[in-house]
Amino acid sequence: MKRGIRYDFGLQALMLIPVGVSLNVVGYQLCTILKLPVFIDQIGTYLVALVAGPWVGLTTGLLGNVVNGMLNPVAIPYGLVSMSIGLFAGYFSRFKFFKNIFETLIACAALTVISAGSAAIVTVFMFGGITGAGTDLVTAAFLAAGRQLWDSVFSTNIITGSINTILNFAISFLVVKKIPPRFLIKLNYGAPYIKKEALKYA
Repeated sequence: MKRGIRYDFGLQALMLIPVGVSLNVVGYQLCTILKLPVFIDQIGTYLVALVAGPWVGLTTGLLGNVVNGMLNPVAIPYGLVSMSIGLFAGYFSRFKFFKNIFETLIACAALTVISAGSAAIVTVFMFGGITGAGTDLVTAAFLAAGRQLWDSVFSTNIITGSINTILNFAISFLVVKKIPPRFLIKLNYGAPYIKKEALKYA
């Protein structure tokens, strides 16, 4: 079956975008207010990407950052990170990487590197390495140890990014498993998340 942007944007997928954006915004605002060293602002992106595909996931990630940027302009450039997560998580879902624990770990490791790299690019080139987030404390520790700025920022993002990936993916995956089979079956990438016995009646 030929799949692409038009294939991903079905009616059910479009209905999920506002839900994903809302989850991202709530998570981001909580982390910003509490100055947490980790972020739970990609739950919606993962959720939508898993069941609706890469391009809808990318769109959800971007829109979430645009909305957050209305309250905190720092969030807008990090749309690059959200878009990368949505795109690659969607492709991993398309190729059924989340069917078993081994392939899930591979996918999560790759997503951590992708998000850390894109976040480091934005942090260094747009903000000079400092964003005012809780993660700046970790970066400062690396700089105090004599490491270069890029290395410090990337290392920080790898460390915190691993936790971010685990938290965001785990929560979104649990939510997906709770979605009724009759709705999942209508989504382009929802069938793999339906239990075999339930698939017969979906």
